[in-house]
Amino acid sequence: MSKKQFYTVPFVWNKTLWVMTFACFALWVGLSGWFVFQICTTDNDAAMLGSLIVLNVIFLPMMLVCEGLAPQRLEIGEEQIVILRRYKSIVINRSEIKSIQALSKSDFSGVIRTCGVGGLFGYFGHYYSRNIGKFTLYATTFDNLFLIRKWDGNSVVISCAEPDKMEGF
Repeated sequence: MSKKQFYTVPFVWNKTLWVMTFACFALWVGLSGWFVFQICTTDNDAAMLGSLIVLNVIFLPMMLVCEGLAPQRLEIGEEQIVILRRYKSIVINRSEIKSIQALSKSDFSGVIRTCGVGGLFGYFGHYYSRNIGKFTLYATTFDNLFLIRKWDGNSVVISCAEPDKMEGF
């Protein structure tokens, strides 16, 4: 009887990701506090209240969506790789995978974000690179990146904090 292998690897944040996420929160809280202060101390209540409402109508959904779509953990099993997210996890079955290769930082240079997030709770979305082509990225650091090419022509790049776990897949 063989033992089934199953690993759960957290997505580890790099320093830039911590700074960008903290800066966005600080900006949101700081601007909200400033608008509340202006409402309490000036006669221009309507304009400041409107600004506070617009700020929170923009920032709150943006924060919730980015946090919910950001990669949380990576589950590597015998038959699939699962990118766990709060809203909807991404499942890549072994039968869908054409190849997996490790990427160096030089392979990842010149990447263009076509539609995605570049530093608020993670790096995820659709990207393009001359070396790789179109791909979907799920990462929280640019160390230990893996390119997963699928039979349907799509490519996925993920970061894995424990790269030895990807070698067996």
